[in-house]
Amino acid sequence: MTEEFTAFLIFILACSAFLIGLMANYARRINRLRAMVDRFSPVHELVPQRAPAPRKRG
Repeated sequence: MTEEFTAFLIFILACSAFLIGLMANYARRINRLRAMVDRFSPVHELVPQRAPAPRKRG
């Protein structure tokens, strides 16, 4: 019984470590993307934007 319990605990710890690694990787990618958006936002404002097409009334 103790061997099975130990194996179960090791399995749970391995899965937890894997999920923590995935979440850390995801958070790092999100922060990198957020930083890139912040960096390019002023550039986007300098580019002239096309006005939306006028709506036809009637």
